[in-house]
Amino acid sequence: MLADTASIRVAFLAPLSGSAAAVGQELLNAAQIAAIEIGPANFVLQPYDTGGTAQGAAQAARSAVSQGARMIVGPLFADSVRAVAPVANEAGIPVVAFSSDATVAGGAVNLIGFVPAEQLRRIFEHAVQKGRHSVAVLVPNTPAGRKTAEAAQSVAAQTGMRLVGAESYQPGGAGADVAMSRLRSRGSFDALLIADTGAGLTSVANQLAMSGIESGPVMILGTMLWDSDPGLGRNRTLTGARFPAPDEAGISAFRQKYENMYGASPSDIAALGHDATALAAVLVRTGPNAITLQTVRNPHGFVGAGGLFRFRADGVAERGLAIREVTASGSTQVEPAPRAFPGPML
Repeated sequence: MLADTASIRVAFLAPLSGSAAAVGQELLNAAQIAAIEIGPANFVLQPYDTGGTAQGAAQAARSAVSQGARMIVGPLFADSVRAVAPVANEAGIPVVAFSSDATVAGGAVNLIGFVPAEQLRRIFEHAVQKGRHSVAVLVPNTPAGRKTAEAAQSVAAQTGMRLVGAESYQPGGAGADVAMSRLRSRGSFDALLIADTGAGLTSVANQLAMSGIESGPVMILGTMLWDSDPGLGRNRTLTGARFPAPDEAGISAFRQKYENMYGASPSDIAALGHDATALAAVLVRTGPNAITLQTVRNPHGFVGAGGLFRFRADGVAERGLAIREVTASGSTQVEPAPRAFPGPML
């Protein structure tokens, strides 16, 4: 290692203790892959444990700043990101956090998480290209489900899709039949988004045929939650349904590297730790003063394990995502992610 005066320190904030420690460790493991592969000799990735709390995140950020960090990667939870923001803003250093809650972005804070709006934009645009013009939305009555329903309001209009309505049911699928009936009463639609996974997705899928909704006349759409659902291909009702996901080539290569180094398969969120750290390492390679909010928000973007991304002026990541189709054995990629952004940021 070079002397401290020549090193460029990047702080890594994650819950390395507490109930979310396993997720935090996966993020750190993935970050270390990027630091080793991409970081120059003077790149120092310094982990800090947030304990999974806002108070812990704020203290970690203060320690990182006092120790000369030029950038903060993490933290994970929205309340932790919110607590870190004033520390980073005062210090004038950028943050690339893992949260998918767009309300905590802005100022020094950039979110590398897959926010609902970006997922919906990709799948709605795909549906429009396939001749679909009206969409109904079914979500569980959870904070994540409600955020997805809210995002659908604006994204549908932006993509040329008419939103017929959004209805919710209880977590796990209870009341899915009633929610489906309410949607049907709102009028006809040729696309249906189901923003759920596991038991909830199974319950909704079982209601489709009984409600007279058939895949084909109605294009069934999903979110990235489907990509990690081990039972996705078991319900024949969903065969042919489509959803957005990271490009197969990049994410497969990352998973193999992770397995080779740690002897275990990473969860989908681990790639965010890799890509945020890789971004910092790439900037450090260009010069000692290259990490700024402006360079983090390079309009040309970056390519990581999770695919193409760039940060908009509001700090939310714009994504290049692939499209996958549900099959009897799980899913297969039917449309690759774009290799470059087509024009100005949205």
